Amino acid sequence: MRISKVSMLFAVLALGAVGCGTDDGIPTAGDAKPPLAFVRYINALPDTMNTTVRFIDYLEYTPQTFLNVAYRGVGQGLYQGLKAGSRQFRVFNADVVNYSVAGNTAVLAEVTQNFEAGKYYTILFTGYARTGTKSVKIIEDVIASPGSNIAIRILNANTGLGSIDAYKTATATDAIAGSPTFSAVAAQAYSAYVTAAPGAFAIRATAAGAPATIHGSGTAQTGTAGTTSSDPIGGSTVAGTVMTAMVFPASVTGSMAVASAAPSVVFVVDKQPPRTTSP
Repeated sequence: MRISKVSMLFAVLALGAVGCGTDDGIPTAGDAKPPLAFVRYINALPDTMNTTVRFIDYLEYTPQTFLNVAYRGVGQGLYQGLKAGSRQFRVFNADVVNYSVAGNTAVLAEVTQNFEAGKYYTILFTGYARTGTKSVKIIEDVIASPGSNIAIRILNANTGLGSIDAYKTATATDAIAGSPTFSAVAAQAYSAYVTAAPGAFAIRATAAGAPATIHGSGTAQTGTAGTTSSDPIGGSTVAGTVMTAMVFPASVTGSMAVASAAPSVVFVVDKQPPRTTSP
């Protein structure tokens, strides 16, 4: 079989590209992994449809999982690695037919933010679209190390509730009494972590200084203890778990937000317990 000179030229060019980086942002064999930051996305916008986040500057080392995130949802449920540095992303209305596609729907926000290597961040989309108060908050997460305990904090995810208090109780229906575990947590902000012995618990949120005004209750997931063949899954009963109780207002009646008739508390694991299997 005869090989044309043109075919031979393409083969040589292809071989020459292996092991070399390119200037078009696409990693090739031999490229070293860049320094990474770690990000997650929370949709706290109670008056619009599901949302999708796309980083629009690089494709490589960039999360592709913040797709079709419902109100009160956390994209993929965990932090994703992100090439550190100044990064640009957009928040879109999710495509209701093909939610993996973004770019043919309305852009709700566009942000350029510096993400430092080795640090953790929450991208919080919050406020209200209908009143023009929506905004993206970038919060650096300094995650606790609870040792043989668990660590818990509160996220007051939206302006709709004002400042809140939160009580750690045995169940989500226990009477509220005594001093709050978390006091006067401002809108769109985290509390500090508190540590506690592993065990089942609930969080009951109220208006700050007004324990009779309930702003949601929720029971933390218990998790699963690890074994020599299976790593643990974070939860209230598993030592080393770090959790956030997120407090959301009710969704706006008549909007396309996933319905939530009353304020609510939803839990997310910030850090899984130590592994129990061999790496």
